[in-house]
Amino acid sequence: MKKAVKIFVTTMISTTIFSLTAFAAGWTTGQGEDSGRWRYELEDGNYYAGSESGPSWQWLDGNQDGVAECYAFDADGWMYAGTMTPDGYEVNADGAWTENGVARTRNVTEAPDADGQGAADGKDVLIAYFSRTNTTQRAANLIQQQTGGVLFEIQPADPYPSSYSATTQRAQREISAGALPAMLNDVEDFQEYELIFVGYPIWWGTTPPVVNTFLNSHDFSGKTVVPFCTSGGSGISGSLGNINQYCSGARVLRGMDVTGDSEGDIQNWLKEIGVLQ
Repeated sequence: MKKAVKIFVTTMISTTIFSLTAFAAGWTTGQGEDSGRWRYELEDGNYYAGSESGPSWQWLDGNQDGVAECYAFDADGWMYAGTMTPDGYEVNADGAWTENGVARTRNVTEAPDADGQGAADGKDVLIAYFSRTNTTQRAANLIQQQTGGVLFEIQPADPYPSSYSATTQRAQREISAGALPAMLNDVEDFQEYELIFVGYPIWWGTTPPVVNTFLNSHDFSGKTVVPFCTSGGSGISGSLGNINQYCSGARVLRGMDVTGDSEGDIQNWLKEIGVLQ
């Protein structure tokens, strides 16, 4: 089942279940008319949120007991609780997705170990990227060197024009229309990969449409996704809505704008998010 997805962590609202200290990693409560509501803020000041097309879902282990529950967040980042979500799923008073009155849970999967070489020796790591000017490709290559993963270039069946202005005009039309342009080819044995990097340049503040096609073409349930981007300064935050929407059911780690980053910068980021030791 394809749910619009975005990120959030823990069991909520009912202090009889979890104390406020359980949310120290990023849970914040609203003020004023939003008093009693919860959202999860990231280290860079952003927060996980859904979109107008649907909520963001994320498996989160709030009390660090090794068991995660699934939570939904609206377009403003607030957790749904004690209601039916817009896409038709029941969440209890603590915000956890329930079926027949029972909260769904799953064991937390740790990030792959690196052993000094790369995550799981690269055997189950995919680095999928779209790059028009080779800038994102360079970043993908640096990640591949660190993780030993398999590179896959996302290419549109109808290539974007060589002219920068013509490309931006086409991209704007596709983004406005919500288009999913066809890909030239697709990755083989996608189901075999557990850790998936998704790289792209920022176009009009978000992911290029052909990247959305790639994401929409696969089931990310139970997988770990790491977004990375290159940009002219707008950063990665505006693209995370699409990443979480299309990667429904995935564990999405903290992405990064790697424009101009060195091998050492990328290595430090991968260590911070637990991909490398």
